[in-house]
Amino acid sequence: MTKLEQVRVKQNYSQKEIANAVGIAVSTYCQYENGVRSIPIHIANAIAEKLNYSRDDIFLPTKFTVSKL
Repeated sequence: MTKLEQVRVKQNYSQKEIANAVGIAVSTYCQYENGVRSIPIHIANAIAEKLNYSRDDIFLPTKFTVSKL
């Protein structure tokens, strides 16, 4: 389960409700949530606003790999 899906489910929104709120197709939203499609910044901002979360908290990875350069 992606962070986006976790936040959406926690707040009891359906994919359709979020998609409608930000003006995109449900199929497009589903692709964003499943990581199949990149999310434009303005859509990421709109989704984060609808979910009342920081965009970075939803869309930035939680684990980072640090190289030893």
